[in-house]
Parts: sequence; structure tokens; C-alpha cells
Amino acid sequence: MYCHLLVPVDGTDASVEALGQAVEFAQSIGARITFCPLPAGPDASCPEAEADGLAQRTDGDVTWELLARAEAAARAQGVPCSLALPDVGAPTPVASTARAHGCDLICVAPRRLVSSNGTSAHGATTIDGGNIAVLTCAVDSRPTVIQAIGILLAGQRTIAAHLHAALRAARMANGLDRHCGAASLQEIASHLRELQRSKHHSMTEALFARLRAHTSAVDAELDELGRRHQRATQILDELTPLIARHDESAATGLRLEESLRACAQFTWENMGRKEGVVLPAARRYLSDADWNALARAFDSGSADEPPHSAGGA
Repeated sequence: MYCHLLVPVDGTDASVEALGQAVEFAQSIGARITFCPLPAGPDASCPEAEADGLAQRTDGDVTWELLARAEAAARAQGVPCSLALPDVGAPTPVASTARAHGCDLICVAPRRLVSSNGTSAHGATTIDGGNIAVLTCAVDSRPTVIQAIGILLAGQRTIAAHLHAALRAARMANGLDRHCGAASLQEIASHLRELQRSKHHSMTEALFARLRAHTSAVDAELDELGRRHQRATQILDELTPLIARHDESAATGLRLEESLRACAQFTWENMGRKEGVVLPAARRYLSDADWNALARAFDSGSADEPPHSAGGA
């Protein structure tokens, strides 16, 4: 029986689904997980990355987000886990990472392959496990499930993009002259306003309500996520006076950046808990009628618009 899984994560929809499956599998067999980043680039194998502008974030920001979400997903299910941080320079092959950490199974998402006529579909994994077994996780092919969860995950990516942009602006505000710093503060305030009026929470609440109607198995996690959302709202509210007082001292500026990082970490953890507990449960318990209704509701509400700013968000 396998006892130590390596799970590469890249933030795509398929990777999120594979993460949930890997965490549940590890829990069922009493295994531990090591997560490693597989940063998505804007190429044909990962159209979500191009749409979300992942390439505009720094590698460190992407790695931080991916691993924080994955770790939170595992811990929410009680699965012990560790993180394999990438080496500086060329990325380490997945098989080498698995051997270095003593893993005996690699769990991966199917990669999206693009044919010569421009259509795409999930195909066989491109991961070479060497002498280590590789499990390619299945993809839920129900159209309304793909549509509804795709809109939810797109909303998460929009929230993430606003947070990354605010963090970049905070770093600029701390490192540039007064005029540029003021412009950066205005950008931070703009991104925080977008986060506070996000429609994503109302969509997740609709999903939670339907899940509660079918099962009580995840009620405790849904209650916890509700409390964490309230705390996230408080954190955003607490950032506003810090922006107003930024010019008072360098210490205030550093506190603003630290508070933004704490807000981002808290947000990544909330996303990971949804990906590791809520979405797998929803796939298991919700009926086709539920997914049809959710897909229609999410589509009519639409996902949040991605951020646009002078800073390249």
C-alpha cells in the first residue's frame, strides 16, 4: 500500500480536482502528502493560466499561493503534509522531487492537449515518474459540473489576482519616491474595493446551501468557512486605515505590506479548504438538477472582472 504521495499543483481546474482526489485518497489509506509547485505558464497546455495572467505574477508569488492552498486542503482533511520548495533556477523534475522526498506514488492531473484543429481535451499525463508509480486522476466530465465549478474557480483566480496586484503595489509604495508611492496606494485601495464587492462569496454560499440540503457530512467545515469569511471581511476593513496613514512613517508602510500578506495567506487557506473538502463533497452529493441550477445561477451572475491596472495586474 502506498504511504507517501507526491502531488504537483499548478492551479488549473484539473489540478484543483486532482488535489481533492489525492487528499481524499491519502486520507482513506493513511498516507501523507508532499506537494510541489508546477507553475502554469501561458501556453496551450494550460489556457486558464493565460486567461488569468499568471505569467504577470512573480514565480515566488505563484509558488506561495499554490502551496498554501494545497497545504490547507490537506490539513482540513487531517492529512499530514509537507512542501517541496523549488530550487532556484531550473525547476526540478517531478520524478526527482518524488525520489528526494521518499514518495512512492505521484498523483497528477491529466494535462490539456491541443490538437492541430485548435480544439483541446484532457489527455494522458506528460509526467515521467521514472521508477515511481504515477496515478492520473480522473476528470468529472459532466458539462454543468464543469461549468459551475469553472465559474467558481475563475472567481477565486480574480480574487487572487487582485491580492497579488495589491501586494506588488505595496512593495512599490515602500520602495519608491513619494509621488509614485501615492499612486501605488491608490492602486491598493482600488483592489481592496474590488475585493470587498466581490460576488464570489454569494456563489459559494449558494453551493454551501445546496450541499447542506443533501448531507451533514461537511457541516462543520462549512460553518468554519463561514466564520473565516467574516474574519476575512474584518481583515480587509482593517487595511483601509493603514492605507490612509501610510505616509506617516516607513513603519506604517511595512505594516501595510505585512497585513496584505497576512490577508493573502488567509485567503489562500480558505480557497484550499474549499478545494480539499467542499468541492469533492459537492461532486459526490449534489444531483444533476443541483448542478444545472447552480450553473444557471453562476452564469447569470457571471464571475468577477479580472483586474486591470498600470501595474500590469
